[in-house]
Amino acid sequence: MRTCPNCAEENPEEATRCRSCGGLFAGDAPWVEALPPPPDDEVLQYTHSGRRYLLGYGRDFFGVWDRALPGRPIARYPRTDAGWRQAWSAFADREPESTEVGMGPAGTPRGAPSSATPVPRPAPRRVSAAWWLLPIFMGWLGGLIAWLVTKDVEPDRARAMLVTGIAISVAVFILVAIQTASTMR
Repeated sequence: MRTCPNCAEENPEEATRCRSCGGLFAGDAPWVEALPPPPDDEVLQYTHSGRRYLLGYGRDFFGVWDRALPGRPIARYPRTDAGWRQAWSAFADREPESTEVGMGPAGTPRGAPSSATPVPRPAPRRVSAAWWLLPIFMGWLGGLIAWLVTKDVEPDRARAMLVTGIAISVAVFILVAIQTASTMR
């Protein structure tokens, strides 16, 4: 028996093609791809990947591809808002655990209609209110530390912590200056 280096399926020793994935054996030579890549007008971008299936789009369609059957999509949907929802539903039914790939800046697939149904996302992370203690007790330095730690999660709150730290430092400086001036008289 001969083991396929691509899918680990056992094949007869005289086989020239894997009966499972269709890959070619080239004698003792390294693995040779059985099927040419899909034409340029087929897959433009995969948007979601799962263990077995892929979700993506071509020039005028959304599609679901099966990794075990390389080439053309196993399901095609029109490249419209309704087509995206149908493609996403078909993909999500087949792949309960998937991940995003090739996403555009707005969180929707590149090339998808602007009102495409977005993938459900986890709730945004929140910054603990305890970070406010740093600018209050340490002034500008605490505000700077709190800003550095929280700026990526909640930029507005991080900026407010920095401003609070600076304001408290200025207020303390003014109070110390007034106190020093009044004791010198």
